[in-house]
Amino acid sequence: MNYKKIIICIALGLAGFTSNLSAAEPAAAIRSHKAVDASAPNVYWTDANGQVSYNINAKTAPVVKIALNLFENDMKAVTGNAARQKAAAPIQIFQLDQLSNKEFSGLEKLGAPVQKIITTKDAYFIGVRKNKLIVVGSNARGTAYAILELSKMAGVSPWKDWYDLKPQPRKSLFTPVDQQWTGIPRIEFRGLTLNGSKWMKPENYSRIARLMLRLKCNTLWQVDGKHDATYNKAVVDSFDICIADNYKVTEWTGKKHKKKHRKTIENVKMVCDNAEMPIENVAPGLVLDMLNNRDYLETKSERHEKSHRHEAHNDEDCAWIANVTNPKKAPLQLAMMSDLAWNKHALKAGIRNYLQSWLNQLFGSIAGKKIQPLMEEYYRLTSIRQPAYMAMPYGDTKFHSGEFGNELERFLYNYDLLKTKTVNIEKTLPANQRDGFFEIVKYPIFSAALIAEKELEAQEARDIARPGLFPNDDEAKASAAVSLSAYNTLKQLNAYYMKLGKGKWSNFISINGAEMQAPQLPGTLTANEIKQLKGEAFDRDQDLQPLVNFTKPIIAKNAYDYTSYTKAPVLKGQTAQDIELKPLLGHSNKAVKLPKGASLRYRFASSQLGDARFTLAVIPGYLSNAKDMRVSVSIDNAEPVVCQMKEDNSSKDGKFGIWRGQVLKSFYVTLLDGYHTIDIKALDDNVIIDQWALDFDVDREYYVFPVLK
Repeated sequence: MNYKKIIICIALGLAGFTSNLSAAEPAAAIRSHKAVDASAPNVYWTDANGQVSYNINAKTAPVVKIALNLFENDMKAVTGNAARQKAAAPIQIFQLDQLSNKEFSGLEKLGAPVQKIITTKDAYFIGVRKNKLIVVGSNARGTAYAILELSKMAGVSPWKDWYDLKPQPRKSLFTPVDQQWTGIPRIEFRGLTLNGSKWMKPENYSRIARLMLRLKCNTLWQVDGKHDATYNKAVVDSFDICIADNYKVTEWTGKKHKKKHRKTIENVKMVCDNAEMPIENVAPGLVLDMLNNRDYLETKSERHEKSHRHEAHNDEDCAWIANVTNPKKAPLQLAMMSDLAWNKHALKAGIRNYLQSWLNQLFGSIAGKKIQPLMEEYYRLTSIRQPAYMAMPYGDTKFHSGEFGNELERFLYNYDLLKTKTVNIEKTLPANQRDGFFEIVKYPIFSAALIAEKELEAQEARDIARPGLFPNDDEAKASAAVSLSAYNTLKQLNAYYMKLGKGKWSNFISINGAEMQAPQLPGTLTANEIKQLKGEAFDRDQDLQPLVNFTKPIIAKNAYDYTSYTKAPVLKGQTAQDIELKPLLGHSNKAVKLPKGASLRYRFASSQLGDARFTLAVIPGYLSNAKDMRVSVSIDNAEPVVCQMKEDNSSKDGKFGIWRGQVLKSFYVTLLDGYHTIDIKALDDNVIIDQWALDFDVDREYYVFPVLK
């Protein structure tokens, strides 16, 4: 007996099962399930040759045929053989709204719980009945989603076609007889609005549609008619994609799928509805807060009037739409949104566990555990300054080389450490995972690091050089050399990416934003000068000083490092609202959300006395309907100082808050030496505290809070 084969089969079956059970798994789009009995018999998808076979009802919609084609190719990637259609196949697929009377009768005889999904759009059932794996969709999309759920159960990532990810090879696939899934969407319309349609090209239409199909998204959202050229009608129709325009959705209906239906959407959650803040430029922790926030909801009337907050809405919102420029840059954020649109418990175990499970799906559990710390540090550093905002359009907000042992170089040094760790992990991966690792992990990290180095060293060169004296200023030229070297390396990185897969990604990488432009320098350097001067630049390994030597002391803390906290007051008929930690959010990488009335207390000792400047940093307000985001700060039980943290996101200060990822407010205080307390209280809802600092050098300028870890 081939015990190895049996063990592999059991492991695969359990992996498929747990991927749909775990609240942290991207595949957790399941409303009901049955427990697996490890001793129960199995229904094998594969025959003795390792080939998967299926059968489907006679009439099916185009999107179902597309899903079957993807499934056939997915099975070839897994087993080495494309799936094929066969009458007596172990997998029996049914599109409910296209069944003949005879086919429907046959499905009923198999005992499938049709009544659970028949009245719900996009729903599906997968389970074993009479030694067959039954796959039933309530409509065309539901059937297509169910087919591609089989691919996911076999270890194929929804991002397979967007990254060079190869699934784990298997020769045998099966489902235990006691295993079943029912998928019912929470959100009726789930999809994207493609911000920046110039990025789109005709050859990319079907690729985006296939990604939406695998992510179980069904809607493209048009904004003021700007994206008419973006949406190819033939692709939209064949993939059964709904088009939403001016809060009306158009979709195909009817048994023969030939009628169009227009429906007005009342409740819409526009995720990252801001040109400055598409979903790929937003920390995963903030995306999660947006999705879970009941107030982050826009109604049809609010869109046009902006006059009031809508309180009376259904438990499940009508539409979730992500503002995205390039889906390839936001795989985790889009996966989170898709999974929560199907299962409100999809991230119940926390975003860090979700990230771990997501990486495990892509690279396996061993590599996934190694990669997770890299991604967490990447999200921390890009929260401090997103690559897209590294070159500020105004010169007001800078990393300061003259503070805290050179905070500019310290920030770049953290990127240097991250790059080194990334390369070390890359070396441990098998060859067939390296292209996918480059696209999902290495490229985002290295491009962010190089963009930071390019822009910040150029800033340093401009600050050092006096007008007209750049050719004679070796220090300024050394910084310029480092900046130009980073720019040249960035171009090489992009060129390598564009060659992957015979150039299939060139359309996605060649449209570069401002972050890919040449640095603005006070003069020019030749290639030989760049090579020579780099050696004279600041040596981050040797010249950085410990983050403890200050002329005057500063006490800086991450918000989560509190001494104690107080819950929000108990409202009539409700329990006291607790504070929430928000991992993968803020410069601290773990911000603290305070409900109205909740507070944080910090206790610390200081030997310094005299005047000090207190600065509070909170996550920028993203709610368009929120007028206030007030916080009170009391130091040593003194009269509280009220800070209004809400900014108009279209104003200069509002834009700085988005670019920085923090809104800052400061006030001055005079202190004695000894022990101190700071109490920070939310006076309104949706306040997310990130960091604070108490600086006895009241004129000191800095960008990164010098928090000692």
